[in-house]
Amino acid sequence: MMEKIIIIGAGPAGLLMAHSLLLRGKYKVELYERRSDPRLIEPSNQRTFPLTLQLRGLQALESIEGLKDAISSHAILSQGTLLHRSKGKPRQIDRKTPIWMTDRNQLTVVLLEHLLNRYGNDHLTVKFDCTCIDLDRQQNTITLQPRDGKPFSVGFDRLVGADGVRSRVREVLVKTTDFQCEQEYVPDAYISAFSPRINQDKNIELAGDRIHSWNLGEGMRLLMVPQAEDWLHGTLVFPPDCNPLEGLQTGEQVLQFLQEHCHPLGELMPLEEANALKQRQPSRILTVKCDRLHDQDRILLIGDAVHAVSASIGQGCNCALQDVLFCTGLLDQYQDDWAKALPEFSCQRLPEVHALRELADYTFPRSKPMFLEFLFHVMLGKKLTQWFPQIFQPFILTEIFETDLPYSQILNRHKNWINRVKLSMGKA
Repeated sequence: MMEKIIIIGAGPAGLLMAHSLLLRGKYKVELYERRSDPRLIEPSNQRTFPLTLQLRGLQALESIEGLKDAISSHAILSQGTLLHRSKGKPRQIDRKTPIWMTDRNQLTVVLLEHLLNRYGNDHLTVKFDCTCIDLDRQQNTITLQPRDGKPFSVGFDRLVGADGVRSRVREVLVKTTDFQCEQEYVPDAYISAFSPRINQDKNIELAGDRIHSWNLGEGMRLLMVPQAEDWLHGTLVFPPDCNPLEGLQTGEQVLQFLQEHCHPLGELMPLEEANALKQRQPSRILTVKCDRLHDQDRILLIGDAVHAVSASIGQGCNCALQDVLFCTGLLDQYQDDWAKALPEFSCQRLPEVHALRELADYTFPRSKPMFLEFLFHVMLGKKLTQWFPQIFQPFILTEIFETDLPYSQILNRHKNWINRVKLSMGKA
């Protein structure tokens, strides 16, 4: 008899987990997502935050036949980064191994359509607009609240919590077991920004194969990532008490600010986008650190539900997808004995996700002297490594972005840098 597995959360990690479990041919899967079906959202409302997929995430996608190819048609290859300056040409940082640039909604839609096309209603149920409001660990049931309707309960044999940083599954475990969880806000706020990449009337465009970065000073920066159809999706990051847009009254003033500090973005962004940017409320990123990733042999947590980190090095989605690859590998090893696989999953993955948190928090320095040193390593590090491999090892960013080395190994190799950044931030 097939076991029933309920997955809470139909984001990239939850959808890839559904793919991987159904591929095993031993399970029925029910997916519940509090958001609406992303395929039904108007294109103008589909803008979310940009994602970069690197080796770790791509290897996880390759575990499902045809999935990487399906996503490739909706992604753009990044050959590096352009660090824009107020004067002079941007500094160009090339990347040996290109990364894939896409948008969270786009990635989710591709994963969902591929899943439904492959399995349809055969052993698969997907329900949107359905929020998990309770979990009964004794009865192995969850209670769900549809957007329009009365709450209902369903039973499960196994439960996967892939329901993001404010995971209801995790909350119940914290309240009803000895499950330990720390939550902390990243010391930055951000606002999402969107703009066309090209203005044909003014003969202006930003490179479509590069991530664009502007350092505004005083802890403020803007990052814009090229997307399909010649758009840029990105984030304006700033200290919570120092929103650079707060004193601006009109969209025209926003465009003037961008032209002065983020040239040529002020000439690319339409007035309606500038007005929308001015009206958006700042958001904060909540990080999550737990003492394990499972509960007994019934409940598994993956992705942001159990190890949300700062977006500074773009590894959150890659790590979440990699969770699925590790978990299914252990199910292979233990022949789907969850009582053995889940504790081993926590044992193997916990050091990695904790190391990732350190890397995400302390790879980028905030002090000006260390930031200049950081730029030196980024600009010349690869050449020095090639010329003097006995003396210079690859810089920390190179190993994060261009290899699939375990996060714990990267942290150990660059512990000196991490400790120096911590010291400069008063965290040591």
